[in-house]
Amino acid sequence: MKSEKTALILQGGALRTIFTSGVLDAFIAQKFFPFDILIGVSAGTMCLSYYIGNQYGTTFDIIKQLAEDKDFINLKNAFKKEGIVNLTHLRNFTTTKFPIDYKTALKRKESAIVEFVATDVKTGKPVYLNPTKENWNDCLIASSALPIYSKGSHTLNGQKLMDGSWSDPIPVKRAIELGATKIIVVRTSPLSHRDSKSYIGALGSVWFKEHEALKKSLLEEHLHFNSVVDFMNEKHEGIEIIQIAPEKKLKTTSSSSSEKKVITDYRNGLDLGLRFVMKNS
Repeated sequence: MKSEKTALILQGGALRTIFTSGVLDAFIAQKFFPFDILIGVSAGTMCLSYYIGNQYGTTFDIIKQLAEDKDFINLKNAFKKEGIVNLTHLRNFTTTKFPIDYKTALKRKESAIVEFVATDVKTGKPVYLNPTKENWNDCLIASSALPIYSKGSHTLNGQKLMDGSWSDPIPVKRAIELGATKIIVVRTSPLSHRDSKSYIGALGSVWFKEHEALKKSLLEEHLHFNSVVDFMNEKHEGIEIIQIAPEKKLKTTSSSSSEKKVITDYRNGLDLGLRFVMKNS
């Protein structure tokens, strides 16, 4: 049995995961797949899906096309059922134009643990979903659903779930629980970034005011994030944590971009991904 396990963790960030797609395309191009554990959070789950499906350039194409698609992102829809980011449109768009290569993805899942992080609406605690061919798209949506920003939650197997970023934004401790001794984290913000209270968390706490545990989690999301950043920057015996992150704030934001900005941020990720592979192969 392999005693040392390597994990890949992909942070969320909506459109900012264009950086992540660049890193992963570098991995795909170099046939770099040393991972025993792979965990995606929020939009990171989409990037992860196409990575283990070995689908070079797919996430880049999706984000480039959706960045200026008013059916996908529209501030006018903030208080409508689907919210600013229409996850139903994303699901229809990706399944018809860019279907996941399930044959390849599931084959890789036979020798690696793959999890998507969601948050239990009732408890505010993280839920680690195991995507299968039957529930894959539901897991993707459950891990990305946010109040106001997108549809408030998504029900899977009778459990009401929402974006995993609110309970476990960068699940390094989960990877360690699963046996990881080397953890590669792809972030969508610079290493120096620290979170502060967000308007999404404040609005979400009102949206889910009847769920006290979740309300607390939403209001304290920035504390969760900053705590895990501190954890990653500390030394841990027998554990190596490597972070791949943009040196500067990305030009793309969570909910807005342009083709020029998308290409710039993608090339940034591609360059850092290639450098990482050359150093670690």
